[in-house]
Amino acid sequence: MSNERTRLLQPSQNQYILQSNVIKERTRRVEQFQCCICTSFIIIIITALVVAVSYINLSPEESNETLSNDNSNISTNNSIPSDLFLKLFEVLPWPIEDNSEPAKFILHSDLNESISEGQKYLQEKDASEEYNSPLKLNSPSFKHQKVMATNEKARNFSRKAYEFEGATRYFYNTHYNPSSINKICFTNITDPMLLDLCFVTISCNIFHKYRSYNGSCNNLNHPTTFGVAYRPFRRSLPPDYADGISKPRRSKTGESLPSARTVSLEVHRPYYRDDSKFSVMLAVWGQFLDHDITATALNQKKNGESISCCQNNTLPSECFPVVLPKDDPYSKHNVSCMEFVRSAPAPTCCLGAREQMNQATAFIDGSVVYGIDDSAVYSLRSMKNGLLKMYITKENRSLLPVSEDMNDGCNREEEKLKGRYCFLSGDSRANENLHLTSMHLIWARQHNNLASQLLIINPHWSDEVIFQESRRILGAQMQHITYNEFLPILLGENVMYKYQLSPEKYGYSYKYNPTMDPTIANVFSTSAFRFAHSLIPTLVKLLENKTSTPEYVRMHKMLFDPFKLYEDGELNKALKGAMYTNIEASDPYFSNEVKSHLFEEARSNTSHVCGLDLVSLNIQRGRDHALPGYIFWREHCGLMKTRSFDDLQGVMESSALQSIRAIYKNVEDIDVYTGALSEKPIRGTILGPTFTCLILDQFIRLKFGDRYWYENAKMPQGFSINQLNEIRKTTLAGIICDNADNLTTILPFVMKKTTKNNMEIACNRVPKPNLLLWKEQFTQINMYKQPISNYVKN
Repeated sequence: MSNERTRLLQPSQNQYILQSNVIKERTRRVEQFQCCICTSFIIIIITALVVAVSYINLSPEESNETLSNDNSNISTNNSIPSDLFLKLFEVLPWPIEDNSEPAKFILHSDLNESISEGQKYLQEKDASEEYNSPLKLNSPSFKHQKVMATNEKARNFSRKAYEFEGATRYFYNTHYNPSSINKICFTNITDPMLLDLCFVTISCNIFHKYRSYNGSCNNLNHPTTFGVAYRPFRRSLPPDYADGISKPRRSKTGESLPSARTVSLEVHRPYYRDDSKFSVMLAVWGQFLDHDITATALNQKKNGESISCCQNNTLPSECFPVVLPKDDPYSKHNVSCMEFVRSAPAPTCCLGAREQMNQATAFIDGSVVYGIDDSAVYSLRSMKNGLLKMYITKENRSLLPVSEDMNDGCNREEEKLKGRYCFLSGDSRANENLHLTSMHLIWARQHNNLASQLLIINPHWSDEVIFQESRRILGAQMQHITYNEFLPILLGENVMYKYQLSPEKYGYSYKYNPTMDPTIANVFSTSAFRFAHSLIPTLVKLLENKTSTPEYVRMHKMLFDPFKLYEDGELNKALKGAMYTNIEASDPYFSNEVKSHLFEEARSNTSHVCGLDLVSLNIQRGRDHALPGYIFWREHCGLMKTRSFDDLQGVMESSALQSIRAIYKNVEDIDVYTGALSEKPIRGTILGPTFTCLILDQFIRLKFGDRYWYENAKMPQGFSINQLNEIRKTTLAGIICDNADNLTTILPFVMKKTTKNNMEIACNRVPKPNLLLWKEQFTQINMYKQPISNYVKN
């Protein structure tokens, strides 16, 4: 009888077989589980080891920081992932649309009265400067004002602009609420100078082969404004003047901002950390390029004299000195004020907020070599065989032509007695430091090198044709070096590829956009492109060759001291030294050479600390130009909205952020120069997101907004495909090899350090353009039985 204890299966052979199979399956699964556990344990151990090793080079503080943004929180150490940067910027239209107030054109019955009041405003300015003592000749501040040289044409324009500023004040105080300033432009100007500036009509020859010197007619729709010299810088964001018109920016609390010197001392303190990946030649090219596209005009007295802001009880109206804190290191020398004169206003032909003037063309066109006015260009030309004037030494070396002006801030009586003077070039800042003067000399020689070859190839060409063709090739080579060697270091290869900034490998570019305004942005000139000041090292090498013992020179002793170039061999030593000296890391920290010794007397036997502070001057210049605070530029660039200092955790270096929190009362007050330099760099570059954004925006405009861009398929009578292929062989190394004093070896990439892919090679192995592709051939065409010579280009 079966019950609940009856076996379901009776004992049999089949039962044992079933039990055996179950046991085996169970055993197999247990072994798999054990293997899985072991494998997981091993992976955990390996991962822990990798993380531990990676932390060796990170401080605990750095390893715990996170990068916050609107979309995600991403762990980071001391840099920002480049793919994150690209994703954040994908939503932006490039170039970024300017956020500026559109002009309103009116015919107002009270404008003439306003203009009369503006003239009184200018007279008051002149009166405030009449008894102002000029700066001491060759003092640090005198030299600084000479570096920001303002020519007579710019000074006259700025005086008209000052009248407009006075008219704006009167007009808005009389008829409108001065807290809301709009740009109001005239339709009935009668002043001859303003008519020439504001309502000039130019008939542009669309087929003209060569650029104008001042940038006019580059853009056929805006021939007198887009990228043209003596025009206002472009505003990406509206200015933040304290009064809405011209007074420098103040705190959002209504109080004064912290002293620029305090910010410099606390945030941008000296800290020496070099970047061995790149050489000082990177900074040298950056400065040379900067002088080709920017030249801010500075306020002067009506007779062109300098203005003093710290030596007089009554300050001229255009003074904005840097007030030093009581515990400043300079206080022991009884120094409580740093000279600072405001930038000259630019005429806008409108009533509205002050704008500043760029004396240079925006285009990368070699104007730093040639100048921007007809008179300046012709003064540098020999007017024979297309050559530039040169000074020939007794060793038969060519140097730049000399300046015998003993009041130029550079020339010295003791050097004059030796027959040695400072030099002339297309830019008045050429003597500012030895490396910059060397670069000016290299490129002046390059022009003459090109002209001499073209004369041999085309002996029938006139002086004018040879000069213009050489100038056109030289400008193309500067553009190629900038976009092929310089920008990839600043922006990174990913950004260059993403935004199509790299030179074409073959053929033409079809991306010219006549609606794109290439005018230099105020924030680019005044802040973003001054990033390279943090790269300047304390000591710079002068090196005869790679194996020789280097001579070390403190950076400030190279300022306004171009006289070494008169000595044979010194040019090569300066160039080699720049190639083999590491830059300082791009960070918030600066060498004391620029913070305490800028433009101080280099010949002094005793070192003193009363030179200028370049960092303070940069911050003060941003406030002078009313650049909005740092967080507004981040938002302009599509980065996260910042509501408090806490939102900047992980974005900035923690020590810099800590100092910034202690100094600024409101997060909106942070100066863009200080904030952007304090950002962690994007991985693979040397800049943080904000400066990368602002520099990227400008160089997109300079390439795609230039009708004469060297690769542009629509450039009037542009280069042939074969000629373009030759220009693409250009490197800065090749330019230096061709124009230094018998240099025999060089690094192929002079802005980078020596590596296995960048070893010194003989100069004759560096690829260089073949100018035979510029040879013109003659053919004979019989027409009406009369032979006519006809030019046919290869």
